[in-house]
Amino acid sequence: MGVYSPSSIWHPRRGNLEGMLLSLAILSMAGAWSPSAIVVSPSGSDSSPGTEAHPMATLSAARDRARLTQCHTIVVKQGRYRLSASVDLDRRDSGLTIQAANGAHPVLLGGVDISLDVVSPCHDEAILDRIIDESARSKVMEVDLGALGIEKPAPITSRGFGRPPGPAPAELFFDGHPGTLARWPNTGYAKTGKVLEPGNGENDQDKPKRQPVFLAGERAKQWAKAEDPWMYGYWFFDWADESLPVAKIDGETGAITLASPHVYGVAADKPFYVENLVEELDQAGEYVVDRGRQKLYFVDRPGTTTHTLSTLAQPLIAVSSASKITIRGLTFGVSRGDGLSVKDCDSVRIEGCRFDSLGGRGTEITGCHRCGLQSCDIAHTGEGGVVLYGGDRATLVAGENFVDNCDIGDYERRSQTYRPAVLIGGVGNIVSHCRMHDAPHSAIIYGGNNHVIEFNEFAKTISLTGDGGVVYTGRDWTARGTAIRYNWFHDNIGERKWEPAIYVDDQGSGIKMIGNLIERCHWGFLIGGGRDNVLEHNVLVDCDLAFDCDARGLGWAARSRPTMETNLKAVPYQSAIWRSSYPTLPNILAEDPMSPTGNIISYNLLIRAGKVEQQMEGPFRKTVLLKGNLETNSEAAISKYLPVPKSKMGLRKDRLRAQLPTEAGSK
Repeated sequence: MGVYSPSSIWHPRRGNLEGMLLSLAILSMAGAWSPSAIVVSPSGSDSSPGTEAHPMATLSAARDRARLTQCHTIVVKQGRYRLSASVDLDRRDSGLTIQAANGAHPVLLGGVDISLDVVSPCHDEAILDRIIDESARSKVMEVDLGALGIEKPAPITSRGFGRPPGPAPAELFFDGHPGTLARWPNTGYAKTGKVLEPGNGENDQDKPKRQPVFLAGERAKQWAKAEDPWMYGYWFFDWADESLPVAKIDGETGAITLASPHVYGVAADKPFYVENLVEELDQAGEYVVDRGRQKLYFVDRPGTTTHTLSTLAQPLIAVSSASKITIRGLTFGVSRGDGLSVKDCDSVRIEGCRFDSLGGRGTEITGCHRCGLQSCDIAHTGEGGVVLYGGDRATLVAGENFVDNCDIGDYERRSQTYRPAVLIGGVGNIVSHCRMHDAPHSAIIYGGNNHVIEFNEFAKTISLTGDGGVVYTGRDWTARGTAIRYNWFHDNIGERKWEPAIYVDDQGSGIKMIGNLIERCHWGFLIGGGRDNVLEHNVLVDCDLAFDCDARGLGWAARSRPTMETNLKAVPYQSAIWRSSYPTLPNILAEDPMSPTGNIISYNLLIRAGKVEQQMEGPFRKTVLLKGNLETNSEAAISKYLPVPKSKMGLRKDRLRAQLPTEAGSK
């Protein structure tokens, strides 16, 4: 049974002799008796035994009881469960199932609900006079954070390109939906004006820091008294976003000085917005957390019944070094960090859960084997959907982790580039039958070997950015063996600057792209100078371009050879298993490695999608095998060329998903 610890069992109320005797009786029987399930309810008490009639109140206490009694099931009843710390599961919990009660949809949240008795109209003239829209001043509400027990709300930090995903600052949610940090413009972006100082760029990051300075227009002149403004933008490239603190706003000229340089510098006519401004608190659903005054100011959304301020930075549930754990039917929401983390585990299944309105990601699965998500929904996350990593690259042993039949949308709410619906690494992981949609950048970014991406639907991704792929990889000769097959891509168009459905960037090699249906996307495929890629039986309809295939390794990208060789030497590419798996790789350094050899483009159908060789550089054309491709205006041949019908792609009904979304993008 393990070592007895007073902190691991329930305690009777002090002075309750009957309860003390009962607790001792339970301890004496624990080794021989295990309840069929421990029940948790918002109306329960952690001093209760966890039965249907007398449930416990918290998941952490129920976990401790399950360990003590060797029970393998925790049932969570309908309700909201606030967590002030992660519920940690480890090897002691192996074999445990945590599941929603029949018909229940319990919610785990990492935030504080704001009761109406601490909300009042704002009468502070020092605040109200700063709001530019005078008609909005009477609508501003105020909350004393001290009354909520929040002494130091989490501060704003930089987010975006080149920065690791991290927890959000304290955010306000209206009935579980994210509010908007008060900003201008209220929607969309403004454009940078004349740049007076671009700041450090890509080639001089090691030089003394130069703060960027640019003109932001007449509106900026009214922000001179702003106390903690931040600016978010695509400061140079369409694929590199970043939020940066403001050092100074000149009320005379409208010049804005950023406190830190952007990695590529700041250019004119680039999209940005400014946020965390009391001055722009003028729309329903906007808010500002004033950390100096310990106040929350917001303009309410009509009909809102619950306001929640996120507080927890850690995952709501964290599983480590465990096996055969199932978490089923829970909702993870309204928190600063990730919903769930699973690390160094085997056979942990997340079934029928929902991850919504999180500051971080839905789920992080790393260093695992046979772990994954089945029929889950992920929406309104700040830093991506799922991290899926496992398997051993040295031996090419597969991780077998999976994301299956999941609906993932609006997953880049805070950082808008390189926070995909699924980020895949390692060896032999699977993403299948998912629907990924409505996001500014990529849906899947992958590295490593032998992954399978199949039967998915991708819709309305890559919508705000340029030079990025819906499914993307690159800059590694060794990241081979991945199959991207039988997927449906449709309506993925952004800035119309190199946005292919499938992007094998910067000499990415050894990828099989087979049987995909690509409709109404900017481009179909971009092969950036790589080798041994196979593109077969794909159907492209109403795309601006089917194939962009170049030989960049022989031109401007020749400078990347040291990086490519470093990646090559990082794996045992001369070993028996690697030689067997990738026969053309062992001799690559002796065979003009920067040349795009060994590619195959065959039996693809182009319907109003241009010509096969329309954008194909000479060195690529000389070595590629072109066979059986058809260019036409007719759709009659789709069934002949496409191995799998569109009806088989995307979400499907199963025991956990009884209904499909009404808005699935299908015709």
